[in-house]
Amino acid sequence: MQDKFIISIKIKKTIEYVFKFIDNYPHEYILLKNNIINSFYSLLRLSYEASISKDINIMKKIVVEIKMIEFYTKLSVDNKLISYKKFINIGNYLLEINKMVNSWIINEKKRQSIS
Repeated sequence: MQDKFIISIKIKKTIEYVFKFIDNYPHEYILLKNNIINSFYSLLRLSYEASISKDINIMKKIVVEIKMIEFYTKLSVDNKLISYKKFINIGNYLLEINKMVNSWIINEKKRQSIS
């Protein structure tokens, strides 16, 4: 299994990428911007919490948070706040994180069933 903290590092890199251009959102999209920011910080917090507690339910919450970020970024591209290329890049980051978390869930289930 990949080191559980690699997920947190990947999330931090994704945050850095997204936050470079999210500041340019017009004022009327402040709620969307705040939702994206809050979801990313929630994603990071959940990844740390899951790595400490090894709780599968928290890991599943990470997947839900990823889906919400995907939804918000889709709204962003639909409203022409970000380019389609940036949308694809964010999606690729999130897909990689999602794969890592799903592998983590599977491995944790196996570990818990052995114990």
